[in-house]
Amino acid sequence: MGENSLELLGLAAALINNHRTKKALRRLQQENMANQGITHYQPSQIEAFFEDGEQLGNMAFSGGENGHRVRSIVRTIECACIQGYGVVVLHCANQSLEQGIVHYLGSSNVSVINHSNRIYDPFWGLTNSDISRLVLSSTSKGYEINAPGRYYLDGISDFIRAKKLQPYCQMYIGCPHLTLIDKVNDAETKGIISSNEARIIISEIMQGEIERGNIERFFTNFSMQSGAVLSAKADLCRATNIGITIGQNRIFMIDVLSNTNSLLINMLINEVGSLLSRGYRVLFVVDNIQLLSSEALQALNERSGSGCCLVFSSDDVYASFGGNDNAFFSFIGKASKAVISKHSSAYSCQKWSDIIGSYDKHEISNTYAQNTNYFGRWGLGSTQSANVNVKRENI
Repeated sequence: MGENSLELLGLAAALINNHRTKKALRRLQQENMANQGITHYQPSQIEAFFEDGEQLGNMAFSGGENGHRVRSIVRTIECACIQGYGVVVLHCANQSLEQGIVHYLGSSNVSVINHSNRIYDPFWGLTNSDISRLVLSSTSKGYEINAPGRYYLDGISDFIRAKKLQPYCQMYIGCPHLTLIDKVNDAETKGIISSNEARIIISEIMQGEIERGNIERFFTNFSMQSGAVLSAKADLCRATNIGITIGQNRIFMIDVLSNTNSLLINMLINEVGSLLSRGYRVLFVVDNIQLLSSEALQALNERSGSGCCLVFSSDDVYASFGGNDNAFFSFIGKASKAVISKHSSAYSCQKWSDIIGSYDKHEISNTYAQNTNYFGRWGLGSTQSANVNVKRENI
């Protein structure tokens, strides 16, 4: 056999080995993609990933541009409205979100509450017992009101109604606590209220007197936190709250201004709780609000489910959970959808990577050797071997 023939055989063997190696690599790549469990789509609008009839659940929109998160929220709200959910949106100064929802869904379908449209009143249209329950459930550490406070609040409410007025929040904020009983007696003397009404009101005030200081402190701080969105007396004809807005089949959206406004956030979330107790289904959107900012929000996160679909949206949802891994993993574990975009925090990226999971990645390693033999006749030889290694890697 001539030298040219040997060279051709060697070249043919090398080509065959290369073909086998490439074929093995393609097979491994296909296996790796299958093990990852990722479905690849052509470029698409973000709205296309939300279907009208898709069952709603908890959702997370984390990272990336605010505009993409706004579009995800707007589309989710549209799906919720189609399916008969009441929609409540809490945000911190996200004007793009306000504009996006109003532009897409129409101003007639949305109650927008912010510093330019101060029409929020949590007590408007409520019964005395509802007002008392809402206040006591909205307290937080440092602003506690114990059970006897209910009697004191009922006394204020009964006094207001006895004068043929409808209670609203500013009345409780401006209540003259030190002279309250004197005013009740004065109203009785003037014939504004009956003797029996005065006796019941004073009895309620006396039973809850021990909590007067706590109630006064609560409303002082609530006024500071909600003053920029709270309805004034002159605007009561437009006053609204979550119960009124949802009852009108409209979307309730409010700017809570800051994560530090815990009493305001608590009040709003407990209004949602009242809806849930009456059998409403609610989509509750929380945008750029820290979980730890509100004890009521933490409790809602724990019990969120089919009746209340909780949506967290932020440039970093993991950071919004304050580093509480248990709360974060529990929320995502119940989520029906998560839209994850670019994050600036490597630590948060790792947490999302842990959520998505890992897979068995197959890798091929080759060893190649070549020899040339000048003894006797010209000769060219080569040997090649391949090993497949398996290792765990984040998807």
